[in-house]
Amino acid sequence: MIGSVSASSTGGRAASDAPTAAAPRDAWWPRWRVPVLAWGMSRVLVIGLAILVKWWLGPTSLSNDRSVPGPLTLLGSWDTSWYIDIARHGYDHYTGLVGVVFTNLAFFPLLPAVMWLGIRTSTNPFMWGFVVSNLAFFGAVLGLHRLTWDRRGLAFANRATWVFALAPPAIYASLAYTDGILVALAIGAALAATRGRWYLAALAAALASLTRPQGIFIAVLVVMIALLETDTTWKLRVRHALVGFVPAVLTLAGFLGWMQVARGSWQLPLNAQGAWHRGPLGVSFVTGLPQATWHVINYVIPPFQHGLFRHLVWTGSERDFLFTIVMVIVAVALWHQEGGWRSPWMLFTILALGVPLLSGSYSSMMRFGLVAFPLVWPVAAWLDEGSRRRVVWVLMTTVLLDVVLIMQLQVTSP
Repeated sequence: MIGSVSASSTGGRAASDAPTAAAPRDAWWPRWRVPVLAWGMSRVLVIGLAILVKWWLGPTSLSNDRSVPGPLTLLGSWDTSWYIDIARHGYDHYTGLVGVVFTNLAFFPLLPAVMWLGIRTSTNPFMWGFVVSNLAFFGAVLGLHRLTWDRRGLAFANRATWVFALAPPAIYASLAYTDGILVALAIGAALAATRGRWYLAALAAALASLTRPQGIFIAVLVVMIALLETDTTWKLRVRHALVGFVPAVLTLAGFLGWMQVARGSWQLPLNAQGAWHRGPLGVSFVTGLPQATWHVINYVIPPFQHGLFRHLVWTGSERDFLFTIVMVIVAVALWHQEGGWRSPWMLFTILALGVPLLSGSYSSMMRFGLVAFPLVWPVAAWLDEGSRRRVVWVLMTTVLLDVVLIMQLQVTSP
């Protein structure tokens, strides 16, 4: 149970920070009010803006699958087409140019499996992905509220929930993408582990390993929480860690093993990332990331030199580079808040952000930042320390960013 997890695994907080008996946790609405409102208002904002922007900007050159309704074009473009293609036709058989040309071999099978249910039932596969993604994000919002309530109390949980639901990366949880599903599984696994429900945590971690490559880090988070348990033997800690980790490894190994048998190489999903300019971990960090950084700087400098501010287009590269800097700053604040690297939340955040960067690219870092959910805690603390004016300015900036990011979906991949 939560009481059996060490102070380190809960950020070094005292037991008094957990919900008290006076908290109205037996009533349905007090437990669900803030998560429901935060999720509902944020999804109305995102989906409403996506429909409005599509109507305003008109037709696009995007290659959307025929199952995507016109008003939802911006929420069903880019990688959504790859997922639906896998659901309809399976993984590509031709592997000769993997890593050189774009191929659906780069994508993991969980979301295509959801969309396949739509095809098998003669319903819209896009809508299956879209609805499941948004409902999964509701589960993530609810889970974050409960996890934070357990750690820091109700008032802080309410604040953190609003931050999480309205944060700019949460836009991508409304696309027919894996982001909403993955962060829901991450938070669900963490909440289950802190409450001693190891088999439930293992199930969430195993499903996450089929979502995208970073999903295996969720099993690592469960292991860290298990090993930091208190009031139990070391043998039992190891057992809980294995329960949380082994199913995810076996599930991932099963998928890669199928790739070996059916398509000739278990490395295809990893090698296929090369078409998106992601290379081998470590080596690409040294060779690719400096080049990616120079690309961003080289693009931004000329308009300043010539005074052509109106030609400065905020592309995906600049977006992800700038947001990476923001996430690093917030991660440093999390480091101080959690008391160093021994916190499982800090280690998980380092993995969630650091490993994609080790592939040598800033591509999609803004999206990837969503799964690093502990970053909401230092932001919530910073807002708590400020005045109401700070909250208002942050809210206004967030809405403006949402508009820009949704407009950007018309021309640049998330």
